[in-house]
Amino acid sequence: MGRVTRLVAVVAMGIVVLAGCQRDEPRSQTPAAAAPAPQEVNPGTLAAGARVSAPKGEVVLTMSGAIGTRNQGKKLALDIASLERMRTVRMETSEPFLKRKVTFEGVLLSDLLTVAGVPDSATKVNMIALDDYKVDFTVADVRSSQMMLATKADGKRMPVDKAGPIRIVFPDSSGLGHNPDLWIWSVSTMRLS
Repeated sequence: MGRVTRLVAVVAMGIVVLAGCQRDEPRSQTPAAAAPAPQEVNPGTLAAGARVSAPKGEVVLTMSGAIGTRNQGKKLALDIASLERMRTVRMETSEPFLKRKVTFEGVLLSDLLTVAGVPDSATKVNMIALDDYKVDFTVADVRSSQMMLATKADGKRMPVDKAGPIRIVFPDSSGLGHNPDLWIWSVSTMRLS
């Protein structure tokens, strides 16, 4: 009987120790490292409500549909100089195709929608690349994210054969950015509805 008593005592002691480990004491948690916010490179001179002149250089983006700002009939045509007159930002992010960190510069898509006068009633952004590749986003996702329309990668302009002249990039913290199919490059048109 002594063996059974000792076994029961050991089991009981183990239960007490385990129960003590389960107390509701606050645990120290290391917060996840927040992704750095895009850094402003230039505050820009082109903001919401400002007149956007017709581009003098090569048009790299044409916006249409539910926009309030136009400079070419019912469309808003933008060249690189027009984009660079807006607030520009820089962010380092993991590029899914190159499999390395790249520092991009460009315009936050949310800022571009504001400059283009996209109304609150708009719900969809349809993007089409030079090769007719298409990607759709909700306006809510664009406005709440830090998606960027990049004009430079690692300090250099991007030629068409290197995913340029403009492309969509996402910060590492973006859930949308985990889908490489959404990283549309050589964007040429945006239609809002």
